[in-house]
Amino acid sequence: MISSNTVSISNAQLLQLVAEGNENAFQQLFHHYADRIYGVAYTYTKSAHLSEEIVQDVFVKIWLKRAALPTVKNIADYIFIIARNRILNELRRLRLEKDYLRQLLSEEAQGLRSPESEYVLKESRGLIINAINNLPPQQKVIYQLNQLHGIKLGEVALQLGLSRNTVRNHLSRATQSIREYLHEHSDERTFLFVIIFLALK
Repeated sequence: MISSNTVSISNAQLLQLVAEGNENAFQQLFHHYADRIYGVAYTYTKSAHLSEEIVQDVFVKIWLKRAALPTVKNIADYIFIIARNRILNELRRLRLEKDYLRQLLSEEAQGLRSPESEYVLKESRGLIINAINNLPPQQKVIYQLNQLHGIKLGEVALQLGLSRNTVRNHLSRATQSIREYLHEHSDERTFLFVIIFLALK
């Protein structure tokens, strides 16, 4: 049995205990690496919710495959390979959703949508437009150039005569304002569409 506050145990002993199903040992492993995985995930996803999900998924996978842990030579590398793969999968998923959302919003797709999805799309698009229009002027311009027109932050900074850090800060505040507006104003019909939109930011 291992105490939850034991810190002198070796990595090999810790991994053996986790492999045997010792939950306290697993908690030690979790607390040692969770913050670092979260930091890496947040760097790429810019989403606290997704980053927390990634941390949980990584350690669920470690727990399910715990029998193999005693053969692991470098636990840090092992954990971060799992985290890296989970992050890459998440980024691929977000890219697919972003492409789908752009297609759904395009005029070319108008004739392919059902009346019900057309109505929900119209309502959701109205919410998004209102959220963007409620932004302060400079935040609105920066958000539109970067998020809607796909112009990189460096190019936006050059166009507006601002520093890259200033543009990044405006974009961060704009994104947060939009999130808050959509969370406040979406309903059961538009909730799923809005959740997808928020996940892309």
